[in-house]
Amino acid sequence: MAKWWLLAAATTLWMAGGYALVRSPAPERVAGPRSSARARIVSLAPNLTEILFALGLEANVVGVTQHSDYPPAAQNKPKVGTFWQPSIEAVIATRPDLVVTEAFEQQRDLARRLQRIGYRSLVVEVETIDSLFRAIATIGDATGVSLQANALCANMKMEIARVRARPRPRRAPKVLWVVQREPLRVAGRDTFINEMIELAGGENAIGPTLHVYPAIGAEQVIAAKADVIIEPAMLPGTVDQQHRQALSYWSRFENVPAVTAGRIYVIDGDVVSRLSPRLPEGIRTIARCLRPSEFRE
Repeated sequence: MAKWWLLAAATTLWMAGGYALVRSPAPERVAGPRSSARARIVSLAPNLTEILFALGLEANVVGVTQHSDYPPAAQNKPKVGTFWQPSIEAVIATRPDLVVTEAFEQQRDLARRLQRIGYRSLVVEVETIDSLFRAIATIGDATGVSLQANALCANMKMEIARVRARPRPRRAPKVLWVVQREPLRVAGRDTFINEMIELAGGENAIGPTLHVYPAIGAEQVIAAKADVIIEPAMLPGTVDQQHRQALSYWSRFENVPAVTAGRIYVIDGDVVSRLSPRLPEGIRTIARCLRPSEFRE
């Protein structure tokens, strides 16, 4: 990835498959020979499920974690626990040939346990955009679909390049990316969210911070002078409701340029909070907030 939210917001986003807050150690790859075309594959993260489906391996996927909801067909796959707490018993019950996991400790530990009892596992780290492309290539290699993986990465990069090629304002708009409001927590610069903002043509309104997703106060909000405020919707189907709440909340900051100009956006959290093959769509979604005249479609 990795989605890596904190407190009440943390639980919701991680359940949805976002990987925003937790920095995992360097990944440990546990894998045997490449899978055959008939391999039975279990995915232990929603973004990994998206990768497997995008590689044409839908028929091979025999187990996913809860909240693997994209593509829609993924919802019909047998569940093997949650992202944070996958069930080794449920995984084994699927009779997998390959289990693909994220690199944080709970899943890496499960991969080791599976390896000890004879099951093949592949641990991938997905925390940055570059690591997403590496993960796609690694999964493609492990499942015998390297050509499809290369084509998928090439297509994603081409779509991102198209967004970047659109005309941009002379000064990049400053973006305040809101992870949660109570307490107020935002995306810092050492995040894949920051990468997406920059690829979309913006600049993070928050400067260097000690924490990856820091809590900030009113003084810092005012000092940031954000041109645009973006909030990912916490739950599916709540964009309009959250937008109304956002307008009410931010109205107290009448001196912030984004508030003065009415540039407060609530967007689909799934699209921008998972490092997955939908990355170009996420960057386009952000770019639409920054340059609406260029992305009217």
